Amino acid sequence: MKFTIHDMEEPFIYFENKKEIRLNGYAFIDEFGKCIIIVFGESRRDILKKHFEGPTNELNLKYQYVDLHP
Repeated sequence: MKFTIHDMEEPFIYFENKKEIRLNGYAFIDEFGKCIIIVFGESRRDILKKHFEGPTNELNLKYQYVDLHP
C-alpha cells in the first residue's frame, strides 16, 4: 500500500489528573489523496506505519478499490 504521512497543524490536547497532555496528530494519506486514518501520538504513528508497510493485515485497515463499472 502506498501512502504518505502528513503532520496535523494542531495537537490534540486533553487533561488527565489535572495534567495537560498534548499529542501530535498524523494523517495517513493514500496514493489517491484520500485520508486512510488519523492517529495521535508518535507510538501510534510508528505502529500504523509498520502495519501499512508489512505484508499482513492484523488490524483490518488495508483496503483496495473495487471498480464496479465493467
